This record gives sequence, structure tokens and C-alpha cells, in this order.
Amino acid sequence: MTTVTSRRGRGVDPRMQARRASVARREGLRRLWLVAGLTLVASLAIGAIGVAKSSWLDIEAVAVTGAQRADPQQIVTASGIEIGEPLVEIDLGRATGAVERVPWVAEATIDRAWNGSVTIVVVERVGIVAIPSGTRHVVIDRTGQQLELVPERPPGFLPVSGVEASGVPGQLVTDEAMSVVALVDGLTPAVAEATRAIAVADGQLVLELTVGGRANLGDLRDIDDKLAALETILVRVDLACLDVIDVRVPAAPTVRRTATTAPSEEPGDDLVGC
Repeated sequence: MTTVTSRRGRGVDPRMQARRASVARREGLRRLWLVAGLTLVASLAIGAIGVAKSSWLDIEAVAVTGAQRADPQQIVTASGIEIGEPLVEIDLGRATGAVERVPWVAEATIDRAWNGSVTIVVVERVGIVAIPSGTRHVVIDRTGQQLELVPERPPGFLPVSGVEASGVPGQLVTDEAMSVVALVDGLTPAVAEATRAIAVADGQLVLELTVGGRANLGDLRDIDDKLAALETILVRVDLACLDVIDVRVPAAPTVRRTATTAPSEEPGDDLVGC
């Protein structure tokens, strides 16, 4: 009797079968862990969304720090942040930009904490001059931004005449008024101490001096050099009988005096008794 064994019916090595089974088990476990991981991530994401939307992360309080001249309530209103709003939905960029448009605010930073509190920290502008606006005055910072309309010129601010401002907080002043702002911002301590008022006449900047007389500065061109020349004259020159100090050409300033009596006979004393 003849026995025929085909290729298909040939026996499989048991070791190969075991190896295949081991590989299959590992692949099954890998797929199981992958499905479990994805399920966990999805569950956490859904849970996070649920918590974010829940009242646990609502805004409970809004505080403002750094505001001395600005109204804290105006700052909160400008930010658009409201009690009860979801903490995670605050648009910090938009809210910060809105707060910085409040006239007195130069810079703003907004911080939020997961206990539901929001803190708005502001750095305020500094007013350096008060310019007339009708019967009132408007306080202006060094950039020319109008900050606040007040009934009277605040103490410590130099009187200004010959120019006006619109009086609209948040609005920039005109170029003519800006020349006064720039002048005040550049005054040296010695010149500021010797100045009792500022005037604008025919586009010319004039300082009324505490010692009498005035200083003509012209326009803003070379203003630092003009103020330096004026300070030198105020410190080193006899200011008796002073009428006008002209520093429109800072390299060649002139001093004009006034007299009410006849010149002295003494050499070098051309004016006396003023």
C-alpha cells in the first residue's frame, strides 16, 4: 500500500505555532491599551469641558489695583469682564486693550486665578500740564493725551495762555497745544523754578519769568539747546531791569533790559533805577 502526503497536509512545527500565538496576543494587548488610552483622554477632555462650563470656574470677584486717578469701576466696565462669566472664556488680549483705552491708563495687566478671582493691574499716566478748555482746564500727559477735564487749574501746574484744548479725555491735543506739552516736559529744574507762566503768542513760546520780564523761545526747534542757553543766562547773568531774554538762536542769545531813569555816569552801568 502506497501512502501519499501532500504539501498542504504536511505538519506545522509546534514552535512556529507558539510564536504566532504569542505575537497575536501582544497585538491584541496593544490594541486594547490603545483603545483604553483614547477612551481615558476623551473622558478627561469631556470632564474638563464640563468643569470649565460649570459654576466651579465662574468669575467670583474682579479687583483693580494701581488706580489712583482712574475710576476702578470704569476700568472694570471697560474690560468687559463680568461676575458669573466662565473664567476660561475671558479674552485677555481684548480686555487688556480695552482697559488701556481708559484715558488715565498707560498700561494694564490682567491676571486670573482658578479660585475665580480676576485682578486688573494698571499703571497710570502722569499729568504734566493743564491747558485751558473754555472756562475749565484739561490735564494732559507728556504724550499729549487729554486725561481729565477739571473746573480749575490743579495746584502745582504752570498757568498757560494763548492756546486751548478740546477737553475730551482720551483725545490728543493739537500741534500748537502739543508744543506747550513738549516745552513743559523739557523744562530743566532751574528754568522751571524761574518760570511763573507759559504763553503762546503768534506761534512763539514765551516764558513769563519770576524775576520779571520774559524769555522768548520761538518754536520747538532746538528746544533743548534753547532751554540750556536760557538756564545759563538765568544762572550767570545779572537779571536786574530784565525785559526780554531772546534765545530763539540758542548759539547767540540776547538780553534786553528796561530803565525808567537816566543812565548812570559810571562806566559799564548803562541802565539804572528800573
